Amino acid sequence: MSSPATFTIPQYFDYFAILLWATSGAIVGWRKGYDFVGVFVLAFVSSFGGGLLRDGLFLQRLPVVLTDSNYYWILLAAVIGVSVVGRRIQRDRNFPKIVSVIDALGVPMFVIIGIELGVARGLQNPAIVLIGTVSGVGGGLLRDMMAGDTPELLRPGQYNTLLVVVAAIIYLFLGYTLGYSRVYSAWVVIIGFFITRLLIIRFNWRTRPVNEFEVRRMLEGLSGWIPGWKKEKDEQKDGGEGG
Repeated sequence: MSSPATFTIPQYFDYFAILLWATSGAIVGWRKGYDFVGVFVLAFVSSFGGGLLRDGLFLQRLPVVLTDSNYYWILLAAVIGVSVVGRRIQRDRNFPKIVSVIDALGVPMFVIIGIELGVARGLQNPAIVLIGTVSGVGGGLLRDMMAGDTPELLRPGQYNTLLVVVAAIIYLFLGYTLGYSRVYSAWVVIIGFFITRLLIIRFNWRTRPVNEFEVRRMLEGLSGWIPGWKKEKDEQKDGGEGG
């Protein structure tokens, strides 16, 4: 049986994570040359896009952004801050990496929140993993779409979305399949996600486009142990050369 203890995010950390994601969205808007309203909108969807998709579309519950007015002051502070120091941020190439490192702590927490909400609704495991993943990547997806960019979710790049899915599966497995304390399981996932994300950023491990995988060569590698295939291919090759 799993422990009745539940994992809750401290309010101050929630505010801090929202501030970081709002800042990243505001930076995208600032670099795109948007006005104050446009920058604010990108900051908003970066911070709450995952929660809006999760709560409004999938779970049909009141989105968290409507329950606490402090979120709007945080968004406003992020937009004003980026507007004031925007040129400095544009020159600092390490700033996006700094934000990514700090986000590595916040993302798994919101993944866990999504999973807990999905479990509370009595959903099946695949749906629960989907809810957790949307909580983690939804904001970036909406931000990129509104900014006119191909969403990072769809582009080859660092292992981010895949890592979110794995984190959701591990938490669900530890906390509900194996029955460990959900508090313990949550911190294992958070620390593991953070360390793995740091390694990915440090060594720039990246996915590859599907069109770079040459299926023909993969199949030729299999021909050595598929009975009759290699012989038939060689005969076709010899026949072609003889003709």
